Amino acid sequence: MAEAPNVHEDGADEWLPEARASRVTRLSLIWAIPFVAALVAGWLVWTTLAERGPAVTITFRTGEGLEPGKTKVKYREVEVGTVERLQIASDLSGVVVTARFVRGAERLLAADSRFWVVRPRVGVGGVSGLGTLISGAYVEVDPGRAAETARHFRGLDEPPPIRLDEPGRRFVLEADALAGVDRGSPVYFRGIEVGRVLGVELAQDSGSVRVLVYVRSPFDRLVTPYSRFWHAGGVEFGTAGGGVYLRLQSVQALLTGGIAFDSPRPDAEPAPEGARFPLHASERSLEEESLARGQPFLVYFESSVRGLRPGSRVEFRGMPVGRVTSVGLHFDPRTTEVRVPVVIEVQLQRFGLVQGEGASTLDLDAVAELVSRGLRARLESSNLLTGELVVGLDFFANAPPARLDLSGDLPVLPTVPPELEALTASLQGALERFAALPLDAVVQELQGAITDLRGLLRDPRLGGALTAIERATAVLARTAERLESELGPLVAGLRAAAERTGRAASEAEAAFATTREFLGPDSRLRHDLAQVTREVAAAARALRDLADYLERNPQALIRGRAP
Repeated sequence: MAEAPNVHEDGADEWLPEARASRVTRLSLIWAIPFVAALVAGWLVWTTLAERGPAVTITFRTGEGLEPGKTKVKYREVEVGTVERLQIASDLSGVVVTARFVRGAERLLAADSRFWVVRPRVGVGGVSGLGTLISGAYVEVDPGRAAETARHFRGLDEPPPIRLDEPGRRFVLEADALAGVDRGSPVYFRGIEVGRVLGVELAQDSGSVRVLVYVRSPFDRLVTPYSRFWHAGGVEFGTAGGGVYLRLQSVQALLTGGIAFDSPRPDAEPAPEGARFPLHASERSLEEESLARGQPFLVYFESSVRGLRPGSRVEFRGMPVGRVTSVGLHFDPRTTEVRVPVVIEVQLQRFGLVQGEGASTLDLDAVAELVSRGLRARLESSNLLTGELVVGLDFFANAPPARLDLSGDLPVLPTVPPELEALTASLQGALERFAALPLDAVVQELQGAITDLRGLLRDPRLGGALTAIERATAVLARTAERLESELGPLVAGLRAAAERTGRAASEAEAAFATTREFLGPDSRLRHDLAQVTREVAAAARALRDLADYLERNPQALIRGRAP
């Protein structure tokens, strides 16, 4: 502190100390509040920025149901992002959606990831998205498998049938035309849904249709190189050898169509990813095509072939062994005959005649041997309701001798008439033989015999014979009475004989009376006379037996018949 002189009253100067005031500045506590607020705000901003994930753009055809700040992006019902902005695409082709994902969502943004809007839908796969009626629409993500990531995506108009992370394999089916199958249609194995149709496209040459199907694991192991696929869309109705058939895969297949397959050899190795298979029109056509690969033969039929068509079966004792490939007409100018040539294909391997692919000369030699033993073809009715015919093969022991004709382009099998035609021919032959009989001469002979019989019955000597028989019967009765009184037990036998003789006489008299009664034009035949004659013969035999007994035993007249 500097000293300043003091001035006294007397004017004398005196140095005295002098005080000086200085300005001191202090920081107030109120300034700590905005500082702390700034720190909190900075921390929140840093935290928000640190937790923010990547932003992506997704182009959809329409922005229906999407709202910025409200619509969520989900993966398996878990929120992974939010829609921040909607804007029209520069080319007006759709709506560009900007979505912000959470931190760590980069693995959901592979280059092949797929996005779609989940909203209520009624489609091929059924009813979906009903929960969004309350919660609102949201964007679903299906993460891809690619190693590269992307930030711009093209959204799907419809949900994909199969997620990319679902295990299974894809296969390609090829068909001439598509019927009742669309993206999302089910794939069945023995009535169980095991997969879906992923898409349908035309081949590069536009000559066929390709159907990409997906079979889930573990059912994909059922697809082998020997598997067969066919359309299973709804109702299949038709006629076959067994009658009318109706096939229905399921109610969903009835409404949306579908594809079914089977595996004749399930023990084979599974087919690789992307394997190609033909897609048949129906299970029925598949069965018919399985019978088509065989040795062709030509058969000629002389009778009507109404009800026979290409595709009709060829059967051996009821078992299908082939099919008819064509039915035509052939006019032979040499004989002026019109015949019906029918080309059939027979699977000789079912007879054990083929060891490899196709038929060889040795195989045809074996067929020729079977023909020499009676193998023939004929038309047979398979369905009386529809009138459908089949070509039946069988052995006929009474068939005329024939051989397998190998002179033409196709071997010709001999035929026999149909069973009904053979029966008709047999009846016609019997009628012809009956008509060839000399019926007039037979009728004349019968008329002559009847006239002779009437003359015999009118002859008075017949009446005398009957009277004599009646008298003889009376004598025999009196003799029997006398013998009964004398011979005792023997007489009883004679009495029984006499009674039989009396009854015979009565019957003879009744027959004589009947004969006299029917001597007119309406007389009966003389069967009654024959009966009387038999009774008289019986009486005569009884008398002969009595005479023989008395001749051997004359003492019986005195002692009686020995017991």
